[in-house]
Formats: sequence, structure tokens, C-alpha cells
Amino acid sequence: MVNYNGSLVALNTIPISQVKRALSYGDGLFETMRMREGKVLFIEDHYFRLMASMRILRMTIPMEFTPEFLMAECEKLAKHFSYTNARLRFQVVRNGMGKYTPVQSNGVHWWVEIEPLQEADYTLRDDLTVDLFKDHPLQAGLLTTVKSTNALPYVLSGIFAKENNLDAVLLINDQKMLVEANYGNLFLLQGEKLITPPLEDGALRGVFRKNMLVWAKELGLELEEKSISPFDLQKADELWITNTIKGIQAIKTYRKKTFSSAKAAEVVALVNRKLEVLSKL
Repeated sequence: MVNYNGSLVALNTIPISQVKRALSYGDGLFETMRMREGKVLFIEDHYFRLMASMRILRMTIPMEFTPEFLMAECEKLAKHFSYTNARLRFQVVRNGMGKYTPVQSNGVHWWVEIEPLQEADYTLRDDLTVDLFKDHPLQAGLLTTVKSTNALPYVLSGIFAKENNLDAVLLINDQKMLVEANYGNLFLLQGEKLITPPLEDGALRGVFRKNMLVWAKELGLELEEKSISPFDLQKADELWITNTIKGIQAIKTYRKKTFSSAKAAEVVALVNRKLEVLSKL
């Protein structure tokens, strides 16, 4: 069951003709959100990224699209299943037929999918083994900041990780600089300095990343957005992968190098305390 354009329907009943452009051309985008105790986390951050992405893709934004609307439609589906902790995916696809160029409409269809989560709090995983994925470097630009349904680099990097018994892989851009992991943003801790690749290098405009930039300062860390080369990984004390669903996951092993996760544990504890307070407001 999904929430399709405001109505609860079975996923397999969505008319193919209305979402054909997403299937044929990857002409769509999505937001992946986490619900904690009945509240969607970082709802305004997700909303503003969604609006920015729709403008980049030249989609018509429906008048009813507001943060309150986004929250209400997610809650409608969650209440149907009686879920309070969940993973939500809000997907938008361009309406209209045609080939590469739409010929009928620049309007959109949307739907929400949901999966239950067992825990309200973020839980740190600290045993990841990773390596580089160099087969298909990312081309930095506005489109790399959009969570597009045209996600082949992440599909292929995920397959590569699975084939090589890795938990995740790190993607590079055409300048051979690190950009992100195959399912989240990348952070490197060196002493008391926390470094993450800039958006200009091709990093996704991650919602958890955005908040991480604030939380790091609260922990007394010096924050820097700068290009990271694969050689910099050997100098790091900790390496983290972040996203809204999993929070922080700490990398344990990169080739022959092993890393700590002590500071990552501090950050996860801080975030959970903040979210506990927010859930009571």
C-alpha cells in the first residue's frame, strides 16, 4: 500500500502511463526520510531540498506542496499501518508522454512508500569495510545534488561492493577526488578537524550532512569542507558515512588501514539526545 497523489492504493495499481517517464528516462526524483515516534525528522530540510531539486529539473511545483503537506501525507500512510518509526520515500515523477522531451504536460505525480524501523534512536555501526569504486567517476554539477531516479552510479557501485564482499564503496569524481559513499555522505576526522567533500566536488546535498555541520561545532570540532584525495584516507583517525536513515556508520577498514569510532559514538549519542527532546515538543 502506498499514498499515490493523496489516495491509499496498492503499489501495483499505479497507472504505468502516469509514471512512464520515470521508467523510460529516469525523469523523477525522491526524498528518503526517517520517522521517529510519529514525527518525520528534518522535514523542512527535506522539503526545501525537494523544491530546489524540482526547480533544477524544471518541474511544475503543485501549489499544495508545503512542509505541512509533505508531513501530513507521510503521516497518513504511517497511520494506516500503525507505524511510528519508519523509513519513508516521497517520489515525484514528471507527467506527460513524449520521448526525451515531454509533449503534453510539465505537471507531476507523486507517491509515498513506507517501511517500518525497529528502533526510534540511531544506532552506531562501527565495523564497515570499504574500498574505492573507480569504474564510473561522478561528473560534478547541479544534477549531482539531486536525488534523481536516474541513479545508475549508485546501483553499479552497490553491485561492485556486493561482488567484492564490501560493506560500502567510496565514489570519486573525474578529478579523482573522493565525493561520497554509495549510500551516504563522507566525513573524515583528523585530530579535532572534521572534513567533508564540498558540494562542488559532486557530493549530494545530504540532509544529515547539513545538520552534521552544525552538530560538529557543538562537539568542539573544527569543520572544513574541502576536496579529499584517496591518499588522505590513510591520515584519518575516523571515517564516517552518513544519511538520514542510518545516521552515522563508522568505517573500520580501508585496505590495510583501520580506524577508530570513538568520536562517532559521541556524535550519535548527541543526535539521539536532541531528537528525544524534539519528539516531546
